[in-house]
Amino acid sequence: MFLNGTAMAGGADHHLVGGAPLVARTTTAPRYRFHAVDGRYPALEDVGEGGAAVEGEVYDLSYEQLREVLLPGEPEGLELGVVELADGTGSLAMILRREHSKVPPLTDISELASWRAYREQS
Repeated sequence: MFLNGTAMAGGADHHLVGGAPLVARTTTAPRYRFHAVDGRYPALEDVGEGGAAVEGEVYDLSYEQLREVLLPGEPEGLELGVVELADGTGSLAMILRREHSKVPPLTDISELASWRAYREQS
């Protein structure tokens, strides 16, 4: 599972990862716009061309951990999807809901490409 927000190491929700091992610190392929949703959590939006490579961490979560612990804690503006990583492989990740018109205000933070960098400056 690719994590790019509060569940990364050192984040407020990292406890939701439990004992799942860290597989890699990496980035997505450069095909995503990266948003702060109402300043509270990050969201990836696949735009293909013109996107950014967003920083994150990949964890080897069990389906039980994903289903019972991580997903129930995710905000309504996100949904489970698959992202392309820098090396061309895919990973499960939380992405911006397709019907994002119902999502609170978005701030494009693609230039930062890092939730930690955004939180440090806000």
